Amino acid sequence: MAPFPLRTPFYRLCLLLALILALAACTPKKPSSDLSGKFQQDYEEVVQEPYVPRDDGLPLTPAELEAFNTKGVLDANLSQEDARIVELHFKYFVHDHRRTMERFIQRTARYLPYIKKVFNERGIPEEIAYLSMVESGGNPNAISPAGAVGLWQFMPYTGRKFGLEQTSWIDERRDPFKATYAASDYLLKLYTDFGDWHLAAAAYNAGEGKIGKAVEGTGATDFFELCRLDCNLEEKQRLKEETRQYVPRLLAVAKIMRNLKLLGFSEPSPADSYDFETVTVPPGTSLSGLARTLGLTWDEFSGMNPAFRRTASPPTGTSTAYVLPEKKREAEIWLASSEARIYADWREYRVRKGDTLSSISKRNRTSVADLRMANGFHSLPRPGSTIMIPGRSKEPVYAALPERDSAPTASAGKYTVAPGDTLYSLAAAWGTDVHSIRLANRLGSGDDKLSIGQRLSVPGNSKNRPAVRHAAGAQAAGHKAPQSSVQSASVPASSARDGDAARASSTYVVSSGDTLSGIALARDISMHALLTANGLDQKAVLKVGQTLRIPHAGAEAASAPAAKPADRAARPGTTQAARTTARQAEKPAPELPGKPLTVTVRKGDTLYSLSRKHNITVAALRQANGLGPNGGVNIGQKLRIPQ
Repeated sequence: MAPFPLRTPFYRLCLLLALILALAACTPKKPSSDLSGKFQQDYEEVVQEPYVPRDDGLPLTPAELEAFNTKGVLDANLSQEDARIVELHFKYFVHDHRRTMERFIQRTARYLPYIKKVFNERGIPEEIAYLSMVESGGNPNAISPAGAVGLWQFMPYTGRKFGLEQTSWIDERRDPFKATYAASDYLLKLYTDFGDWHLAAAAYNAGEGKIGKAVEGTGATDFFELCRLDCNLEEKQRLKEETRQYVPRLLAVAKIMRNLKLLGFSEPSPADSYDFETVTVPPGTSLSGLARTLGLTWDEFSGMNPAFRRTASPPTGTSTAYVLPEKKREAEIWLASSEARIYADWREYRVRKGDTLSSISKRNRTSVADLRMANGFHSLPRPGSTIMIPGRSKEPVYAALPERDSAPTASAGKYTVAPGDTLYSLAAAWGTDVHSIRLANRLGSGDDKLSIGQRLSVPGNSKNRPAVRHAAGAQAAGHKAPQSSVQSASVPASSARDGDAARASSTYVVSSGDTLSGIALARDISMHALLTANGLDQKAVLKVGQTLRIPHAGAEAASAPAAKPADRAARPGTTQAARTTARQAEKPAPELPGKPLTVTVRKGDTLYSLSRKHNITVAALRQANGLGPNGGVNIGQKLRIPQ
């Protein structure tokens, strides 16, 4: 049969279809689980100081004038004088502070549909929903110098009055959904008190007592009249400038939100709003474990659940967490498992004057090493601070958010774990340390084993920030795994010693109660590396105030004595390829006759410290001794060390 002529329409159609199919096959598909930063955490920021807007002298454009003249429930009957005050706030956001308004719009878009739904159901005007923008700019972690917190800026007393729990473990003022319902309760109460939504909004800012006395003293019947008659009150009873500007600012924001497209602002997509299901979290649950189960970084989980103040749920009662609808069943199964409640027997302890780590550990029948590991600190915080007394599990409980003065530890991006990656190799590749990676992801010391496809937040202080990668198509796109922090068996140790690993180090000032082993454990390095870096021997006695050089975890291979390739391959941080090369290059050592190696647990020993000492994993140590996932060790206990 003769071939089709090259220029026939049918032949050209076949070529076109083939080209379309080829392009479709080569185009990487976006993973269905890719969250693309949608649930990124908002870090704490202080609410703006009160301001008095000034007229910029620019007239409103025709579009701006059209938007300003629209009316809703709250601004239906403004006098010309009152409208002039509102116009100053309108210009403030539309002219000079558009970027601020854009940020407020995008943040609040996550919660606005829910807020409006609750307010509509309860008979509250829809425009009152924009109080959340005026109060916090849409940030559930916003704080004020006076102590107000959250999307709705509840003060501690008012928050508790309307059912928002506040402890060192959880602060429901930061829960956008529970706080919204509490705010609706409070606003309805204020409207009942004053019979006017402007006065109710002013009372939300200044307090019902302040507004009640001002109304009584002036005889005013509405907010703007109250502002005009305010000068007749005694100085202490007069409204603060913040309150005088509060309602006009709300009305200006309402006018802008009704006319986003007309004013040239980005209109939020319905996909930007949060649609969650709730799950009940048992006491003492590992929230970082729940996040990993759901395939979320800690930033993403905390962005969905900003009320949690620690990486564990309160050990004395149940709490509520928010998850994606398609993940609810998976979350419930994990929450019902034994590995979820690893902090159920933890307790709080308030540091008193004269306390030391040693005295606290003795009083609470634990070890100094366990106290340090559980709290993630090296020295005891000042009196009045609250620390954790660990129970059976010694995994650290981190604060959900970094301190405001340590913002550089915030996430600098996302990374998807590839084959061969370890915490040590990633630390070396990113120019940071293992502790910073753990802190950025709120990982415990038992979480060294990474899973392919696991999502990690890159510490913000990383010198080398990898490109964001997603689980699907990462390898196909040509991304290479970061170079391991430990040289492979085929690379001479001297090259590591002379390279960046040897130069990457930090210093540590010895505090009361510190030991060499405790410092090595806390910094994820071996005793040998610490001793070698400081020219010390194992009998060295530390002095308070002494400065120690802390070698980078990746420099440990360089500082160690010459070891057999098989020994180097067994170290944490080597890639699978390096371990395979080492095993092929070295004949296995003959097994010595006699009983397997056993050790007796001494004071201060933990499964983690023993696994580090003998170059094995915690999981292998548990398996060799028949210990469950939550089992610990006791002083005097005999443990078998797998060879």
